[in-house]
Amino acid sequence: MGAEPAAESRGSRLRAHIGWWVGICSAAIGILAFFLTQCQSKAPSLSEWRAKADAMCEQEFPGILQKMRASDAAFLELIRKPNPTQTDRNNTADTYQEVSVSIRHLVGSWRELEQPGEQRSEIDKLHAAGSAYSESYASFASAIYADEYQNEAYAEQQNAALTALDKQVQILNLKECKAQIGSPEDEGVIIVP
Repeated sequence: MGAEPAAESRGSRLRAHIGWWVGICSAAIGILAFFLTQCQSKAPSLSEWRAKADAMCEQEFPGILQKMRASDAAFLELIRKPNPTQTDRNNTADTYQEVSVSIRHLVGSWRELEQPGEQRSEIDKLHAAGSAYSESYASFASAIYADEYQNEAYAEQQNAALTALDKQVQILNLKECKAQIGSPEDEGVIIVP
């Protein structure tokens, strides 16, 4: 009987040692996995994201500005006509729709960028403001199609959207975007002779 307790204690000690080593190995694997995920994080820094977003503005906004100028010229021509036809309105509205699509494309390009961990909510607000700005052009295009473009609410919608976009561009310190987008104060006034 004396041999049995010693055998049980040896088996018990062996199980305790095995459990101890398994615990140590599990902890080491957990710590190693933590450090590997931290080291291999693919999220860009804010400055890397900012550089890519600014590059997109630099690349895409000259085309958007060209379309904006064309839409303004088409609108000026439309309101100078004494009796514009539906074809005249459709052609003008199409130019505003092109601006809307171009802005939406830029916002889509921003969304495709992997976001940094910091200022994520501000980046989401940038996307929302850009979408609202695109929508303001689409709304005005719809109003022109429907011959309801005299309503000043459309200009107010566009100014509010541009103000929100300008604010987010400044918060995120997007210098190239700021230079390209501008602000409502930079907008010209159309004067009908």
